[in-house]
Amino acid sequence: MCGICGVLNHDGKPINRDELMKMNDAMAQRGPDDSGAYYNGSFGMAMRRLSIIDLPGGHQPLSNEDGTIHLVLNGEIYNYIELRKDMEKRGHRFKTNSDVEVLIHLYEEYGLNAIDHLNGMFAFALWDEKKQRLWLGRDRLGIKPLVYRFNKNSFSFASTIDALVQQESFEKKINEDSILLFLMLAYIPTPNSIWENVHKLPPAHWLLVENGEIRTHKYWSIEKKDRNISHDEFLEEVKSHLDDSIELHGRSDVDVGSFLSGGLDSSAVTALFSQNSKRNIKTFSMDFMGKEDNEGHYAKMVADHYNTEHYAYELSPDKALSTLDSLLLDMDEPMADSAIIPSFLLSKMAKDAGLKVMLSGAGGDEVFGGYYRHYRSKRDRLAGKFQWLPSMIKNRLIDTIPSSFMQYACIASNSSGFSYGINTSGINLGILNNLMCNNGKFPKALDLLRAQFDGLPELEKEWGFSYSRMLFDIKHYLVDNVLAITDKTSMAASIEARVPLLDHRLVELAFSVRPEINLTGGFSDAKSSLKAVVRNDLPSQILTRSKAGFNGPVERWIEEKIKHINPKKYLDTFSSSLLHDFIDANEMKKLLESSSNSTQTSENIFIIMVLGQWLEGQL
Repeated sequence: MCGICGVLNHDGKPINRDELMKMNDAMAQRGPDDSGAYYNGSFGMAMRRLSIIDLPGGHQPLSNEDGTIHLVLNGEIYNYIELRKDMEKRGHRFKTNSDVEVLIHLYEEYGLNAIDHLNGMFAFALWDEKKQRLWLGRDRLGIKPLVYRFNKNSFSFASTIDALVQQESFEKKINEDSILLFLMLAYIPTPNSIWENVHKLPPAHWLLVENGEIRTHKYWSIEKKDRNISHDEFLEEVKSHLDDSIELHGRSDVDVGSFLSGGLDSSAVTALFSQNSKRNIKTFSMDFMGKEDNEGHYAKMVADHYNTEHYAYELSPDKALSTLDSLLLDMDEPMADSAIIPSFLLSKMAKDAGLKVMLSGAGGDEVFGGYYRHYRSKRDRLAGKFQWLPSMIKNRLIDTIPSSFMQYACIASNSSGFSYGINTSGINLGILNNLMCNNGKFPKALDLLRAQFDGLPELEKEWGFSYSRMLFDIKHYLVDNVLAITDKTSMAASIEARVPLLDHRLVELAFSVRPEINLTGGFSDAKSSLKAVVRNDLPSQILTRSKAGFNGPVERWIEEKIKHINPKKYLDTFSSSLLHDFIDANEMKKLLESSSNSTQTSENIFIIMVLGQWLEGQL
């Protein structure tokens, strides 16, 4: 696990080494153990390393036998042992025991198809000196980040946006579309970023810079198969793949622990890893003061069952808000899922306990159907009912309809994809419309959201209701919210977080059968296949309990914030004039002073609060 960065000058100018080092040092938290760089005229790349495998010998950049191919990689190649054996049989000689080195030899053997052989989480940059070719790649599910920017003179890349900001030529120009989408979704969707000139490389893509041209290629996708196997046969295959994934993700030259929320996914990962581990593992959980459906006692149940060394923490509102204030300074773009706070604190706990690697249960909901939106509801019957209305009439509705009906009106007058998009964030459109300045930005935000998710109906025709929404979650919510949180918060504490439920073979398997085989019930029996696979590995209470998200009690947090800070002073903390281009300060003040503080109101306030604080720290 590390941070990588690099620059290729098209105009032939030599690399500014001081600037490249500034880019590299901006990622020190991602790799506090080591750093390295490679320069070759108009190209240079660097990395910060968190040493996990081959601690003394895994220094990067790595090169091939004749020193013509050079590589930096962020992440882990889990099947490196098997790949290395195959490469050695083909005559390749290895200098280290690093998992990263296998990619160099795969490239020598297979060229750009080398990426197809990797099982892991990764973002890499490979420089082919002979061909003067720069090749970047990102893993299939988007577990590891990779961002880039370019102009007529140069191309640059990094693991974080903050690294690119260090460049002298960087212009801090906010992407207005990104802010509007953020207000709708609480995250910024790929390929957008908060800055106009920075792009995220999508998952399962590689990018090639050669002869002054840039081209991208999608190398993997989930294919529809509808295999004719029984439910029992499917469960056997899931169990086999899951066991293998846990074993591969456990490969490390340092100790590995497990995040244990008490939900099904993290409990399953902890259980299977404990069974494979030769010694007791460390587990970490968190409860929230003021939250009704805390999970700590379920986590303790699993920890006791497997005799783990368990660390539990209760998060107060004051601690949550003070953590958010400091954490946002380390986030390279705003994220308003309240899970960023406990995710960071758990990573910090793991670091303080002497760990560098943690297993996470992220991805189970997307692969096995764990969200309410994956199943039909009354809301879905309303979606798209009046989609046929002309845009002019829809826009008039926005101006005239009472805010209390805005949510239903927008859902009914737009496609099912629009309804799904709103469902992922939980925002209230009526409240947001009241808060946004009367300058046409709210209708534009609706248009952007519509464009983002309008492909859902077509996907539903091919995959059916549940699978289409699970696949859309994998493409959008998983990569830009769940995995982004996992990476950013763990790396802020110098922790590597691994996600064994997102082994691409397991994901392919889940969608290779008809929905009725993977999803045997409705939301009341969500993730039925995963439950069946680990039925004998977990206490029955874990299998039968209701789902509880790993989100904080935002309503309580907002009340605490307003209680200790005068609303006017609170508004003054959002000093960025840019935020005031989107949010009406007077309407915000009215909302904060109102006695009504529902969960949806709090979610809207939290999104704006995060955006305001982030902008204040950046501009």
